[in-house]
Amino acid sequence: MGEIVTEKVVVTTTGSDGSALGSGDSGGIMGFLLDVYLDYHADAPSSTDVTVAFKTRGGNVLVVTDNKTDGLYHPRAKPVDSAGAAITNAHDRFALNDALTVSVAQADALTGCVTAYIRYERI
Repeated sequence: MGEIVTEKVVVTTTGSDGSALGSGDSGGIMGFLLDVYLDYHADAPSSTDVTVAFKTRGGNVLVVTDNKTDGLYHPRAKPVDSAGAAITNAHDRFALNDALTVSVAQADALTGCVTAYIRYERI
């Protein structure tokens, strides 16, 4: 049985208001994703987009667009059968064995524009 751990990623954005960008990486994560809490800077615009993705192998874990409201998300993987067809009545936790990248776009230039708290079960 694993332990529940939280990884914190703070993203500072640079650029023009409404189009500022930034990204940050978690440390190495080995386990199963439980949830992600996004904590937005008080001055983040409502156009802010946040993407959480696998750093090395690619692929998105969570995409939240046009948002500035703090929130807790429980992203889940969409399983497929051995032929690659979607299994529409099921979901599973993301298995993690790499860092995650948190990217922010369409924001204002802010120190700590978005802080992502990535909670996972370490194995």
